[in-house]
Amino acid sequence: MRQRALLIGCRTGVLRGVDADVALMADTLTPLGFEVTRATGRGATRRGLIEAYRALVDATEAGDAAVVYYSGHGGQARAPRSAPAAPGRPDRLRYLCPTDIDEPGPPGPFRGLFADELSLLQDELSARTANVTTIIDSCHSARMARTARQIPKARTDGRDWATVYRAWRTAVRAAPPRTGRPAAESNPSVVRLVACEPDASAYEVELPGFDGPRGLLTASLARLLRAPGADRLTWRTLLGLLRPAVLDVVPFQRPEVEGPADRLLFDTTEQRATGVLPVGFDRDGAYLTGAELFGIAVGDRYALVPPGGDPQRPLTTAVVDRAEAGTARLRLQVAGAADQAPGGETRPPPGTEAHPLHVSLGRRPVLLTPADHPDHARVAARLNACAHLRTARSDEPALAVLTLTADGLRLADAEGEPLRSAATPTTDTALDSLTLDLQQLARAAHVRALASGTGPAALPDDVTFHYALLCADGTQQALDRDGADAFHGFQAFHAFHGDEIVVRLHNRAAERRYVSVFDIGLRGAVTQLTTTEPAGVGLGPGDHYELFRLPGSHRLAGIELYWPDGLPRGAPRPETLVAVVTDRPQDLTRLAQRGIARRGPGGSALQRLVDDVLTGVRDARTPGTAEPRVRYRVTRCDVLLHHGRRPAHDPDAGR
Repeated sequence: MRQRALLIGCRTGVLRGVDADVALMADTLTPLGFEVTRATGRGATRRGLIEAYRALVDATEAGDAAVVYYSGHGGQARAPRSAPAAPGRPDRLRYLCPTDIDEPGPPGPFRGLFADELSLLQDELSARTANVTTIIDSCHSARMARTARQIPKARTDGRDWATVYRAWRTAVRAAPPRTGRPAAESNPSVVRLVACEPDASAYEVELPGFDGPRGLLTASLARLLRAPGADRLTWRTLLGLLRPAVLDVVPFQRPEVEGPADRLLFDTTEQRATGVLPVGFDRDGAYLTGAELFGIAVGDRYALVPPGGDPQRPLTTAVVDRAEAGTARLRLQVAGAADQAPGGETRPPPGTEAHPLHVSLGRRPVLLTPADHPDHARVAARLNACAHLRTARSDEPALAVLTLTADGLRLADAEGEPLRSAATPTTDTALDSLTLDLQQLARAAHVRALASGTGPAALPDDVTFHYALLCADGTQQALDRDGADAFHGFQAFHAFHGDEIVVRLHNRAAERRYVSVFDIGLRGAVTQLTTTEPAGVGLGPGDHYELFRLPGSHRLAGIELYWPDGLPRGAPRPETLVAVVTDRPQDLTRLAQRGIARRGPGGSALQRLVDDVLTGVRDARTPGTAEPRVRYRVTRCDVLLHHGRRPAHDPDAGR
């Protein structure tokens, strides 16, 4: 395995610290074993950047680690409101600014490197190796794979829309066709660290310890990468340290990590611990945020672990002793090696995480039959020992049905449809695997039943959702609620294996909104669909957004619904799209989970250890200030999914 880094610095406009940013990253990555290639000055023209990126692709082999870093201006062109709408035309075009972007030339030249082009190059790189990291320190960086001493890294010259759009169309036509079909909006195998939200600014600032201006993201990142123990951090943990460092300097620059954030830095190894929360600390002590939205309850217990620490050797343990105004207050139970806080309580160091020891989202009932089976008491005890499960009474609705038979346990959903094709033995190991599957179903049911905020947490119904079936010929047919069928009290549209659903969002509010969309599958998988912005797709007043437009071609693909391999066929089953709208960025990535696994009876220790809890990651804030409440609204779209393909000329298409 070899480690290579392409470091791009495009000094244009008023930026002064770009070359120093590249030098700082080179000095940071070289000791970590990276072979560094710099692209600056004349090597960072549009043509130079594309050639340098392709050289990295050509040199990369399976198992290698590849990093692409960019420092410079980010640009955005927006279609004028007077421009006529055109199918497939984006309202905004984002681009990086090579060093020759302002050079004179023939009438109408444009030399920006579009986000779509960058995404396609990134796809080529990730096809060579699964270990790819992209770091973009520019404005408008989130959807692209800096006051007086703070210089914004954004283009402000107002590029002519027609010129930019014409160049984008040329680039799209020249792009190679994409193979395969994406499972989400963004490349799921690439870690992307971006400096800010799509419509926000990143800044170049003068910081103590540096001899001139630096990109705020770059300087903060380099300091963390050089710290002892950084090799034990995941990207998610690093973000928990990086974001407060940036926000303390520029309160409106909010970095984000997209993609597989549970990977160790520059590695493909994941340390995924479901239910892990960031710990905050103020004058009242330690706390967790999002208590209402994520179901954190009084009595939940956590192990507090320092950044990169071992969960088996925590600093201390803590219990939730009250939950109010969206905040769960922690009572520390065991003194640890931490700073002393006002009032004598130990203060966890910055970046401390809370790992769940025992949590409860409310126990979901599971019907276990027949009651007179010899193994009934033993299996019931195993179910009742789970924080998420309990045995159901014979007369109440149940999450799932477990039937004891001569050859073992058979698992079915609430409608009696089988979830496993074969019976599960009643051995202890097999029961561990089965109870984990049931907990996955319980957690999926909790996400499906998420309710909107109430009282001060209530958010107006000001984001419109439109759902349509994308037909094979490219036309669309609206999913009309008048044609939906009633299913357990809700209206469900009919869909078939392979159908593609288009979701359109429209922000009718006078304020910015953030939207996260999840799919709850037939086996209990919860998949985040809005992956380009993990804290929610930001929509300004009047903005529209579609899921999905493919990078490169901008072709509308839609969300593909499918009947999972190995799931027994039978009657149609419910699948749900859940959207959470908030008035502040809210990282909901921990809502996602894998569905029921098709495992053998063994199961790994990790699969048996985890107790899931719904969690969120919120912005850092200055100690002692009031925590603003997040207002949120939850909407859902339910479908009844059939296992077969949609019949040709289906008269009920879109019902």
